[in-house]
Amino acid sequence: MQQIDQATARDQMVQIGELCYQKGYICGLEGNFSLRLDEKTLLTTPAGCNKGRLKPSSLVVTNLQGEPVTKDGISCRPSTELKMHLAAYAARPDIRAIVHAHPAHAVAFTIAGLPLNRAISPEAVLTLGGLGVAPYATPSTQDLVASLQGLLPHNKTIVLAHHGALVLGEDLWDAFYRLESLEHHARTLYLASTLASPRMLSRSQLTRLYEISTVYGMTPSTAEELEHKLNGWLTGPNDQEQ
Repeated sequence: MQQIDQATARDQMVQIGELCYQKGYICGLEGNFSLRLDEKTLLTTPAGCNKGRLKPSSLVVTNLQGEPVTKDGISCRPSTELKMHLAAYAARPDIRAIVHAHPAHAVAFTIAGLPLNRAISPEAVLTLGGLGVAPYATPSTQDLVASLQGLLPHNKTIVLAHHGALVLGEDLWDAFYRLESLEHHARTLYLASTLASPRMLSRSQLTRLYEISTVYGMTPSTAEELEHKLNGWLTGPNDQEQ
C-alpha cells in the first residue's frame, strides 16, 4: 500500500468536513471520516468537534485498533464510532477512505420503512457501488458493527436505519462523491414518489448497463458479481422498457 502524504490528507479531510456541513449532510457535532495513511495507521476526525470547522491540526492519527498514536490537535480522542470504520477496513482491503454522515433524505426512507434500493437511474446504479441498508443498532456499540458484517463485502454504500450512511471509497473524494450521489438518489426517488408510483429500470436494462460499464473506467464484473449486483436492486418488469 502506497503511503499517503499526511499534510495533503489533513487538508482534504478538512475540505470534506466543510462540504458535508455546507450541504446539510451533517449538523452539530455529527459525522466522522477516516483515511488509511498506510498499512498501520489511519487519519480520522476527533470526537466532540463540529466537522465543518475542523483544522488540519485537530485530526487524529490512530493505529488499526483505533488507538491514538500522536498527541497532535485539540483532542487525541477519536470518534466513538471509529469501530465501524475499522470493521470496514478489515472487510474491504480495496478501500482507503470512509465518510459517515447523516443525509436526511436517505435516512428518511429507512424511518418510513420504504426501500431505497430502487433502480431508477443508471448513475445511481453504477456510482453507489452496491446499496445496502443495515437494521437499526445502537450507535458506537459492537451491535452496530455486527449489523454491517453481511453488507460490507458487497456494498460501498450502506444506509444505517434511523441513523445515517457509511460510505466507502478509494480515497476521501471518492467516498464523498458517493455520499453526494446517495443523497441525490434519495431526493430524486422522493420527488418521483410525490408525483406517481416510481417506474424502475428492468433487470435486462441493468444487465446491459453493467455490460457497458467498462466505458466509464469500471472493472468488468464476474458472473457471480453481476448476479449479486442485479439482486441488490429492485427492478421493474421487462415489458416497461422503452
